[in-house]
Amino acid sequence: MEFLSRTGTRRGSAKWIAAPLAVTCALGCAVLSSLRAGAEPFLFSHRLHVQEERLECVNCHEDAAQSDEPGMPAPDTCLFCHDLIDEGRPPERRVANLFEGEELVRGVRPGELPDEVRFSHARHAGGELECGACHARVAAGDRVTASMRVDMARCMGCHREMSQPNECAACHEVIARDWAPPNHELQWRRAHGRVARAATSAPAESCALCHQESTCAACHAVEEPASHTNYFRRRGHAEQALLDRDTCAACHEPDSCDSCHRDARPMNHTGMWGGVRSMHCLGCHFPLTSERCVVCHVGTPSHLNATPMPAGHHPAMNCRQCHGVTQPLPHVDKGDNCNECHF
Repeated sequence: MEFLSRTGTRRGSAKWIAAPLAVTCALGCAVLSSLRAGAEPFLFSHRLHVQEERLECVNCHEDAAQSDEPGMPAPDTCLFCHDLIDEGRPPERRVANLFEGEELVRGVRPGELPDEVRFSHARHAGGELECGACHARVAAGDRVTASMRVDMARCMGCHREMSQPNECAACHEVIARDWAPPNHELQWRRAHGRVARAATSAPAESCALCHQESTCAACHAVEEPASHTNYFRRRGHAEQALLDRDTCAACHEPDSCDSCHRDARPMNHTGMWGGVRSMHCLGCHFPLTSERCVVCHVGTPSHLNATPMPAGHHPAMNCRQCHGVTQPLPHVDKGDNCNECHF
């Protein structure tokens, strides 16, 4: 700025530069001030109060061990310390800024539960449990976020460790094993398979909360999945089994394929299917109890009456040096010793 003010012309230019610069600085300061004042989800730091100042949880949450509701601090509770602490602070940084009257309005409440959930805070906090058993992340954090909520999985895990009931009715007023969740409506019959296969860890999405493994089998023994159309039965299931055999395994045992195809040969298994050099059998039929072709082709006469070895040939010869290279093969070469059939 000093350099620009050395000449008249530059002094005039400096005024035009300084004006917007001042406005920009003012706006920047205002934005920064607003960010400092209220951009954070919650200005209260539990880490500062619990870990650094060594305050007990009940110093602020006075009724936590005696009431079914843990309760939130009142303005007077905070002002016991902050009357002096806040004297030199701007209004937006004072503890009173967190309240509207007696109501704490700034921040997420990780202990807030739906009315449908039956929970006594006094029963849990008034016993042997420390606050940190459920709220360790809150005590170590500078702000409270929704991710700090005590979820259903943690409650159920603790109940198992403490040999407490884990039935729905132990904690819920309405939800029970015969209660259908809201997502069990509309297209649930079509969508439930994808949810079951996803196998998420969230208890609310766990089929095992209400259903046994036998539930699936009992239902699908009567009603086939919607994907099991006639095309699927005749052709489509083979492609799906090759791409994702685990999906089939959800209902079918490994011997299901053999037990079915023992009577119904696959439609693509025609003569010379796959070519004489193909290992197509091992693509599906693996592991085999035996690698002989007669495992599947029991009634084929030609497999029991192999062509005799031509004159001038003996078992020590390398058959594949000629057959399959310069001489054609009439069947699939699956790596067997030719002398087992041709002798």
